[in-house]
Amino acid sequence: MAAESFPFRPWVRSTTRRAMLWGVGVVVLLGGVAWVVQADERAAWGRGFGVLLAYSLLFWASLAKIWWTAGKPAVVIDEEGLSYQPLHTFRPKRIPFAGVLAIGPRVGTESLRFILEQEGVGREFFLNLAVVKSQHEFLERLGAELERVGLEKVPGRERSWRRPGWTGDAVMGVGG
Repeated sequence: MAAESFPFRPWVRSTTRRAMLWGVGVVVLLGGVAWVVQADERAAWGRGFGVLLAYSLLFWASLAKIWWTAGKPAVVIDEEGLSYQPLHTFRPKRIPFAGVLAIGPRVGTESLRFILEQEGVGREFFLNLAVVKSQHEFLERLGAELERVGLEKVPGRERSWRRPGWTGDAVMGVGG
């Protein structure tokens, strides 16, 4: 099967773009205040506003990074596994299907919780479905791929799969 990518929802970029535009206004305002106040006898205030200006620029750069990242696919799924792009990192995280022990919804959120075996220990990874466009199609494709590699659907639990013989159901909130 060919790799299929699922983009971020459009609101992720538009919200970030709006925050960046407002951020530019705040940075300009803080820069103006810092420039006016530092020439005054209240130089300490000027230095304080200068620090705020520096933090504002750092915040703006963080928003620009998120906006740039949201232009890439949120999730790419292929026959070997899936890659998902957290907004706060530069590189996607890879989850190979061969190491997946269980997948289920994270209680109280719109996230999927992956338990992946790494070096004999189960590690958790979370995928925020709220930012994935076409999440229903993604979940259908994910389910098909998981079942193809031998995971089974957990009876009575939506969006949940596990490896046959896996004994950590309580960790996933199944059966007590």
